[in-house]
Amino acid sequence: MSVATQLELDDPGSGLLAAAHDSWPSWVDRQEALGVVAQLGDLPTWLGTHPQECNAVLGALSGLAAQHDGDDVPAAAALAWLLVPGASLLANRLTTLSPAIDQLVAAQLWIEVRTFGPGGGRRVAASILRNTRKGVLRDLGVGEHAELAWRRRLILEPDNLLWQRTLPLTMSEDGGAGELSELLEAACAQSVISDEDLHLLLGLAQAADAAAQSHFGRGCAGLMTPVASMEVAQRWGVSARTVRRRARRSLDALSRYAVTQMSA
Repeated sequence: MSVATQLELDDPGSGLLAAAHDSWPSWVDRQEALGVVAQLGDLPTWLGTHPQECNAVLGALSGLAAQHDGDDVPAAAALAWLLVPGASLLANRLTTLSPAIDQLVAAQLWIEVRTFGPGGGRRVAASILRNTRKGVLRDLGVGEHAELAWRRRLILEPDNLLWQRTLPLTMSEDGGAGELSELLEAACAQSVISDEDLHLLLGLAQAADAAAQSHFGRGCAGLMTPVASMEVAQRWGVSARTVRRRARRSLDALSRYAVTQMSA
């Protein structure tokens, strides 16, 4: 599946992209910079022939798209649609890193579009695509954008003496799963987290596992990746940011609870 398909921006006559086309006249009334074309469908051609004026137009659109500014979801769809060619090229260049690269790029592009804000003199398209690339590499655990723990890893040969100083793993996988299950049940029973919070965390875990990534950023074993959070957000009918915020709150509560249980 392509980046455009993942974002459901491959059909201008349906979904958010259709809403964006319908909203264009009202956006032009609110943002003078958008008045360079009469309809959204003409904008890609105009941008290609007016490179010096792109930032003013895209900056106005990114202001409408940002959740902390205009918070206009169809505007975010329009901006993402305009950036799909660059995002598709990015996905093609990173295709060897993950079989789900289109999904990862699409998810990160949407996050960047919704958080970038007004242009303010910045190179809008280049900045959003650069941030998208950084976010994808971070979530894949690649290079300097990888999770800090992976960047600090030390590779040891099998006969290295340091292995003798490590503790053997005595807990089986089943034992670990059993302890986790007991912890979650006890946490719910004592209202540390709600049953709904637990279902959300389990949904994130299933989505992260289905993504089949080997390394994850954000320090939560993939629970906070764009792929997992967007999939759960669609199921729950909320934003991906809400999913991550709620999951983080639940994980923090579980972490504190686990510490008290261990020290009891």
